[in-house]
Amino acid sequence: MIHNLFSTPIFKTKVDPQSYDKESIIKTCKENYEKNPYHNYWDSVSDLHHYHRDLTNGPDLKSLGVVYGKIINEYMTSISGDFRYRWNIINLAVNSKYMKAHDHFYRHDGWQGMFGGIHHISYDEELHSPTKFLNPLIFGQYSHNTHDMSVKLDRSDINNSAYYPDATMDVKEDDIIIFPSYLKHIVENGVKKESDKPRIVCVIDIKWKIL
Repeated sequence: MIHNLFSTPIFKTKVDPQSYDKESIIKTCKENYEKNPYHNYWDSVSDLHHYHRDLTNGPDLKSLGVVYGKIINEYMTSISGDFRYRWNIINLAVNSKYMKAHDHFYRHDGWQGMFGGIHHISYDEELHSPTKFLNPLIFGQYSHNTHDMSVKLDRSDINNSAYYPDATMDVKEDDIIIFPSYLKHIVENGVKKESDKPRIVCVIDIKWKIL
C-alpha cells in the first residue's frame, strides 16, 4: 500500500460550458483586451491583461458564480474539519504572456487563504501554455540540480513531480483546478502562438476560518 506523505492534492473537474454565459464572458474579455492588451495594476513585471480584483468594467460573472459555488461546496465538504469557508473571484486574466511566481497564502480579518482555483474558460493546449507550479519540497531542487534521480525518470508523469523543481497539470478548455494556497505558480510563454482564440482563465480564492 502506498501512503502519500506530504503530497500536494490538486482537484480537477470539468465545468459544463452550457451552465453559464461562456460566450458573453469571452466576447467582453476579447473586446477589453483589444482596447488595451497590457492592463496590469498588480505588479511591474508581469505581461498580461487582467482585472485584478476590479471587475467593475469586466463581464457579468453572476452565472459563473453559481457554477463555482456548487463545485467548491462539493469539494470543501469532502475535507474533514471544523471550519467555515468563503470564496470569491479575484481575477480574469486574458492572454497572459508572463505572470510572476506567486501564491495565495495570506491572512486577512481572521480568514486564511486556503486554496486557489483556475478555470480555463478559453484555452487551447496547442496555442497556450498551462500554469506552471513550483515544487514546495526542497528535495525537488536538490534532485534536479544534482542530476541524481530526475534524469532517469519520466518527467511527463505527474507522479514523478516530487523529483523536479516544477510541474504542469494536463488541462483542457473548461477544466477547473483547485490547489493549496501555499503552492507557488507562474505563467511562462502563456501564448505560444498568436491566434484569434484568446487564453482566458478565471482565478478564485477560497479562504477559511477555524471554528
